[in-house]
Amino acid sequence: MKRRQLLQLLPWSVLGGALANLGKAQPLPSAPPPAPQAASGARRLHVLATADFGSGNRNQRAVGAQMGAIQSRDPVDLVILGGDNIYASSAWGDGDLGGIEQTFYKPYRELIAARVPFHAVLGNHDIRSGNGHAQVAFKPFGMKGRWYSVRRGDVAFFMLDTNVNAPWQHQLPWLKQALAASDAPWKVVVGHHPIYSAGLYGDDRALIARLSPLFERYGVQLYINGHEHNYERTKAINGTTYLVLGGGGASLRPVVANSRTARALSTFSFGELIFAGDTLTINGIDSQGKLIDTAQLRR
Repeated sequence: MKRRQLLQLLPWSVLGGALANLGKAQPLPSAPPPAPQAASGARRLHVLATADFGSGNRNQRAVGAQMGAIQSRDPVDLVILGGDNIYASSAWGDGDLGGIEQTFYKPYRELIAARVPFHAVLGNHDIRSGNGHAQVAFKPFGMKGRWYSVRRGDVAFFMLDTNVNAPWQHQLPWLKQALAASDAPWKVVVGHHPIYSAGLYGDDRALIARLSPLFERYGVQLYINGHEHNYERTKAINGTTYLVLGGGGASLRPVVANSRTARALSTFSFGELIFAGDTLTINGIDSQGKLIDTAQLRR
């Protein structure tokens, strides 16, 4: 039986126990610890990231409120949106900008008011409306195209279209060239779909074959994705940590840790990334503001 079928069949009472045990695996403070400051001459970069958020519901608003709370006490440099930016409702369709007020402007109003830049990728729901062209053209999403890069200080973000109709014959050579040419100390790749995952969809063998060799060759330290509606951070796999941030507001799905998992929870949440010199601090924060995960990566 495939992993997806098994997770669909398991009762939540069983999964709840597994998730509760994961929650007790490492005691965590109730709030993120003070993040390291950059060494003299090095720039600190403060980033928030979320995915599978575009429901416009109270869960998304709760996550957005906690993101706004972080902005108020420690200004954010940019926000990464990992796709499924607009889910269908009775008033608009999947990926339809008719839902932008409820799924973007209201939940993230504090960040938008502070003029924090956003940078998005397309998820599978987003391409169901005009193949996502309207979202690519929507300036507040900060998309330079269906795939593009963003450099901020010591960090380069490579934003991908991982959908089934993505033209990899063009995108993959671009990614290889962009990674090879980048002298950024930190390299982060963002796509909607998981590569390694302990969630409902599991590992994506095609993406593993297509992308992981490039990550190892060019020193990508972090891959961020959604699609799995949960939070998961892997141990480093050939030098890359895989971070699932699909708890942005859509209905949750189960996740059961495997041998590669460092932390996994099915909860509404988002990620906080703090780059400071040779250190990256990753904090997972839930919709109540509780710290659910913290780790440091060294370059």
